[in-house]
Amino acid sequence: MNHSKVDDWTTDDVSIDCDELPETVPDGATLCIAKPTPLTELALPLRITNRYANSADCRIIVTSSVSAEETIRQQELIVQSGESRLGVVDTTGEERLDALYQENPTIFLPRPGDLAQISIAVEELEESLSSSCSKTHVVLRSLTPILAESSLDGVRSILERIIEHQRSNSSLTVFSVEYTEHGKATMTALKKLVDGIVWIEQTTTDDLQLNYRRVRNL
Repeated sequence: MNHSKVDDWTTDDVSIDCDELPETVPDGATLCIAKPTPLTELALPLRITNRYANSADCRIIVTSSVSAEETIRQQELIVQSGESRLGVVDTTGEERLDALYQENPTIFLPRPGDLAQISIAVEELEESLSSSCSKTHVVLRSLTPILAESSLDGVRSILERIIEHQRSNSSLTVFSVEYTEHGKATMTALKKLVDGIVWIEQTTTDDLQLNYRRVRNL
């Protein structure tokens, strides 16, 4: 997959060292971003996806701790080209609500643990975006709130379905997890699903170090 230029990965307060990330990943790859804290304001899953996705590719972003509005704002700051289309599954809402006929189609769900509804919403957004996208990448901003309400087996099952579908379309699956909130069994189970893990570490100056570990020999 072609390398896509990203922003400078530096904010006013935090420097993000991504020198250890590979320049490319294979088409259809699945990546796990393992973070020590939520770090939602830095939108790391969106930044890392953008590193490996072409600017015109579509994204479906499942958000469980950041609103759809903020997710869209962050994505627009990262991509800046205006070429790509974006769909959002926002599980922070109070009820199920579809807003498919807007610039960035969005489906609001009342809780992050409803795996069946998340799966259906991702499929509906892909259909909504399909006419204008050659590839549609799926990004789950954080599995941690989803795992808090669902069984590990249930989360693995939905991930396996999404990953299989994405690989068949040569599209990325990217998800993050706050590894400090989970035990070894959970991290081991998630590791078995992915091609590579991006480990995030905070330095003594609160800057971020990103280290890539390949899981499968691709």
